[in-house]
Amino acid sequence: MSYPPNTLETLIAKQDIQDVLARYARGVDRADADLLLSCYHADAIEEHGNTYQGPAHAYVDGAVERMAKMTHPMAHYVCNSHFEFEEDGCVAFVETYVLTFARFDSKEGEPFDTLTGGRLFDKFEKRDGVWKIAHRKMTLDWNRDQPKSETWCLGVFDPDSPDLHMGCRGTGDLTYSRF
Repeated sequence: MSYPPNTLETLIAKQDIQDVLARYARGVDRADADLLLSCYHADAIEEHGNTYQGPAHAYVDGAVERMAKMTHPMAHYVCNSHFEFEEDGCVAFVETYVLTFARFDSKEGEPFDTLTGGRLFDKFEKRDGVWKIAHRKMTLDWNRDQPKSETWCLGVFDPDSPDLHMGCRGTGDLTYSRF
């Protein structure tokens, strides 16, 4: 397969799409429905493994409701992406590697840390000059679960200190404040 050289248009499109991917990760970790909805076209489809298949906006509504009830932190990291543009320049197929760190309670109530590697397969469409997800499929590649074990860098950081900012869901997180 040959890959055409980048043009100014494809470089701008790639940056716009990367911005959507970063906004999605931020929106998930903060349980921010408005931010998540801004990533999808109104008629977008979400295929989230065996947990959901259907309209993306309905997926966001349900996911935000579930995430807001979670007591433990979560972090999504967007890694490398591969882009393929259709000739018209308004459709892009994007494969993005992601890492997800999350903490869940076991059936016995004990906290477990989970690290999952996967990929997002997105069909992005540029409509009215704006790139958003039109269809997303997710695949999981690997997972590691282990009992919670944190020492905050062997005691370097004190999570009880009022001077340490701890991440949280919602607008109380540092990302929503300004200096």
